[in-house]
Amino acid sequence: MEAQMTLWTAGERVYDNGKAKPGPGFLKRLKAPPPEIWEIRVTAPVSQARIFGRFAEPDTFIATDMWTRQALGKAKSSTWSKAMKQCETDWNKLFPGSLPFSGAKMSDYVTENCDDFTL
Repeated sequence: MEAQMTLWTAGERVYDNGKAKPGPGFLKRLKAPPPEIWEIRVTAPVSQARIFGRFAEPDTFIATDMWTRQALGKAKSSTWSKAMKQCETDWNKLFPGSLPFSGAKMSDYVTENCDDFTL
């Protein structure tokens, strides 16, 4: 997990969201609801993890929760929905009345060293 966070903060390339080859991607915006929930994907070692959070502004990701991939279960499961809702709840506690940043393409969120693509 530390290696994944260092990747971005040290100015390394933030690569695609897993839709392009090769996957699995580093950073991905999850499908709403709620809107603007993102995950940082920790895919190695075998015990994978997902760090949930939102962007306060470009280049400022606020991590709110972490889940093992195994605990989340299959994509679109009720556990994924609960995890996303928890991220929104945590955001609202940290930043009452403040909406997360919103953009249309990856470079709106990560302004340098990223693979740009439409979200």
